[in-house]
Parts: sequence; C-alpha cells; structure tokens
Amino acid sequence: MGEYVVAQETTPLQLESLDRKIRAAYTFTCNFLNTASIPCSAKSTKKPKTGRRPGLAPADVRLRNFVLQFERCQNPYWTKTVKRNHFIFGGALLALLLAGWLLTTDSVWVWPVRNTLQYHLLVWLNGPPTPPNPEPTGVLAGVVTNLEHRPIGGARVLVAHRDGTTFSARTGPDGQYRLEVPPGAVRPVAGAPGHRSVQAGNWGGFTVRPGATTKANIALPPLQPPAVTPGTDLRLSAPETVNCSVPFESTGVRRVVNFNSGGQPNQPIFYYTPQSAAESDSLPLLLAIYPGPADSWECASIPLAQAGYAVLSAGPAYTFDLESDLDELERLLNFARAGNFPGTDGERVGLLGGSYSTVHVQRMLQRNPKNANAALLLGPPTDLFDMRRRLENGSYIPPFGLDKALVALGLPDEVPLRYWDYSGAYHARPDFPPQLILHSRHDEVVPYQQSQLLADNLEEVGAPYELHFFDGASHYLMAEGGGAQQVYDIALEFLARQLKTKGSTSRE
Repeated sequence: MGEYVVAQETTPLQLESLDRKIRAAYTFTCNFLNTASIPCSAKSTKKPKTGRRPGLAPADVRLRNFVLQFERCQNPYWTKTVKRNHFIFGGALLALLLAGWLLTTDSVWVWPVRNTLQYHLLVWLNGPPTPPNPEPTGVLAGVVTNLEHRPIGGARVLVAHRDGTTFSARTGPDGQYRLEVPPGAVRPVAGAPGHRSVQAGNWGGFTVRPGATTKANIALPPLQPPAVTPGTDLRLSAPETVNCSVPFESTGVRRVVNFNSGGQPNQPIFYYTPQSAAESDSLPLLLAIYPGPADSWECASIPLAQAGYAVLSAGPAYTFDLESDLDELERLLNFARAGNFPGTDGERVGLLGGSYSTVHVQRMLQRNPKNANAALLLGPPTDLFDMRRRLENGSYIPPFGLDKALVALGLPDEVPLRYWDYSGAYHARPDFPPQLILHSRHDEVVPYQQSQLLADNLEEVGAPYELHFFDGASHYLMAEGGGAQQVYDIALEFLARQLKTKGSTSRE
C-alpha cells in the first residue's frame, strides 16, 4: 500500500477547524492510532521510522482523513448523493422483483400478455410452430395412481406438441399407459373422474430420447369441488311482459335479477317465465348461458319460457377468468334450489350453452355432474389443442379475435393444463347427465369435428348423449334461415324427455 493521502484539498479555515477537532480527540486517539511508536504530534510530518508498520501515515494525518470523511457524510451534497445511490439501488432491486413476478405469476391480468409477447418473439426468432416429425419417436410410459398409490383405470394422459398436435392414451385397469411421442422435453397432463387433473413432472418436464422409454408415474389428488361462497341479497324486479317476433312469435314475463356475488354485483341476469305461470307452479329450470350479453339473447329465452320452462339467462363477459364466472353461475343454481325463484323447481335443472358459453356448461359438469339433469350444447369448442393446431397450420382462421385468445393461452407444450382444463372432450365421464350436441357442418367459427370428438369420448365411457349435425346452417343455428325451427324442435323434445317426464327430477 502507498502512502495514505488526504482525500481532498483543504482551505486554511478548514485546517484550523480540523486542528481544533484533532486536539479535542488527541488524548483518546493517540495511543490507538500511533501503533508504530511515533511521538504523538498534531503537526508531525516525519517519515516513518524503522520498525514502524509500512504503509501507515502519521497519526495526525490519519485522524485528519477520518474527520474529513466524517464531515463529508454531514455535507448536504454528499448526503444527497448517498440518498440518490440508495434510490437507484432500491429501484433496481424493485425492478428485478417486478420482472420476476411478471415472468412467473398466474395472475389472469398478466399471463395472457406475457404469453402473447413470448409467442411473437419466438415466431420472430424461429418462425411459426411446425408439426412434429413422425420419426424418430420415443416412449413415455408409467402408472397413474391416486395419492394412496392405487392404480386408476380409465385415466387419460396427454402430451402436446408446440403446434397443438396431441398424443393421448387411456390407462388400463392396472393404471398403466404408454405413449409414443416426439423426442425432447414433454409435460404430460392427466385426469380421471373423481380426481383433479395435474401436469406431471417438474418445471422442465420429462426428457424423451429417440428409441428409449422414459418413465413418468403420475399421482392424481382427489377432486375437491370449489368452496363457493353463497350469494346474498337476492332481488327480483317487478315482472314485465315482453314479446319477440324473431325467430318465432313468442311472449313471456321478464324479471331482472340482482344479488351480491362474492362481494361484487352480479353480471346482468334475467329471469323469464311463461305469461300464464303462477308463483305456485313448479316449472323445470333452464340456466341459459349465452356467448354474449344476456339481454341481446332475449328472443332465444322467451320462446323457451313460452314452452313451459323457467329460464335464467346469463351472459358472462369474455374473459380468461372463467372460474369466477362459474362461481357466480353456481350461486344462481343454489338460489334456485333454495326456492328463491317463484314458480321454479330447483331440482329439475337443464344447462344450455352456445359457442363460447358451452365451455362454461362443460366446466360446470366437470365441477359436479349433479349440477344438472341435462345439458344442451350448440356449436361447442371441446378441444382447444386441436383449435390451436388448426390455427398454426392455417386451416382455421377464426373471427372475433379468437386467434388472439388462443395465442394468449400460451404454448400448448409449455402450459398444457390451461388447454386441458377447458377442453371438455377430455373430461367425459359415465356419470354425466344426458347431453344434446348440435352443430353445423359449415360452422365457420368452431369446426364441427369438435362435437364429433366429444361424442366419441362420451360413447367411449358410456355417457348418454345425442349428436345432430346440420347442413346449410352457419355457426348461428338459430339465425333466420339457418334451420332455427328444426333446432328448436329437437331441443324442446330433448328437454321435455329429460326434465318434464316422470322420474326426471333425480340427479343422484
């Protein structure tokens, strides 16, 4: 170390002030600082004597530097500099923490934006996702069990490629499954009736190598229905007679429904009954979940009410937070079962959905098959993996920004559970209530193969269903000229068999 140098130039006044401070501290510091046996002197400028530790300045110089450093800390400019550096450091730390949160959070307000940015960055770097190569392949195999390590037969295991192509299989009675998949990192998802679906493996998934078998045992926890807080403060407006002329001449009575839904006002909901209904009646209930504002679908609800049903009409907003909407719909059903809607039998319930809102219907059945005695699905999306695959290969160009919604879900191979949970075709179970599936072969929004896949999987597990395809109609089956009368007749005949006939009240 070289000679210790005073940190900054000093004026005579500063030196005088320093000398006073040095003399005041002289007695206390002399013995401590003068470790090299130098005579204590406030003005010593002698060179170090032999035997003194090298590199040490005389005591007075070292003390003077110490005082200067102390005064600098009391200097306003120096204080501001220190504070500024603290702010810079703190800001940088907060920025790092925020970036980490944005990259990992499951907040529904964040991950759609994050996934969209990631997708466009990867496309810019590597081009659009491509289908998997047929050769070579590896094998992913294992056993699906419950948490008590007992094998689960009939569980479904699925692996998704980046473009949405899927590889799936069902387990045998011994819980064993085997999948031939492209080599690389895979993140399998699995589910079974009565169990919660999971994405297996750690963050990186499992590595499959060409020509080799990778073991991936999967444990499924029991399915616990979500604990939905009850709705409160239910209010029905005064009844009002309403009429429609399209698609049919019809008349009904409308009431506006308001209640406290989990601490928030409910989304717009309407209650329709036949014009001739009395409050002492016991009409079967239809929970009609529409793919848009409920009031814009009034002329679909009124003909159903005129046919002898109490109709609760809801239209959840387009959002990625479907679970909150499902909670609100379950609160509605709980009100109905408690007898809070006059003229309604809350034990005879049918669910109705079209297009986007069929996802809500399918998800409600997944939550609890006893939520309804029957379900009616019009143009349902049932396999989001396949819709993403069609989008990537250019065979499907969805309207209404659905392409952006699919991209915002994330990459199918990285977040497969998000696709899986809302793909009803993979959740078919034998205790589902009867389902009526209606679809146009010329549907330009949801490919009709989506309904065929759902029907095939319902058939596979032995669940009751009816499937009807229509020619000459578009996505909107109830549109004028789109076979509305035929659709209406088929729907009413199905609902009458399931909700109006003797013995249709049980959901056991």
